Amino acid sequence: MFRRLTLALVVALLAAGAAEAGAYRGKSGRALCRRTYLVQQWKADKLSVYNEYGYPVHRLRVRAYGEVLEHWTYYEHGREFIFDSEHRLVEVKKFRPEDRRERIEEYGGRLVRNPH
Repeated sequence: MFRRLTLALVVALLAAGAAEAGAYRGKSGRALCRRTYLVQQWKADKLSVYNEYGYPVHRLRVRAYGEVLEHWTYYEHGREFIFDSEHRLVEVKKFRPEDRRERIEEYGGRLVRNPH
């Protein structure tokens, strides 16, 4: 009787622990961990842009002429932010905002990668 009760208790504790750890399992869990860790590393201007516009889905790191620049493009807001390696804002480019949903509906529901 004591063994069964102990076994049931151990199984219940393991199941509860597995449910909590389930959020960080698999491909999506690893992506969530990487994104959380990445945001914790940002400082200064990068952090302020992230707080205002959200996570930069379109990020591009460019290594040229001995320096690293990171480009964050927000198509919905019509902004491109360029940062240096010390997380400082170097340049902001403005362009006409692009509504991606509008472009999809224009082509009959098919997603078109490059309409030009």
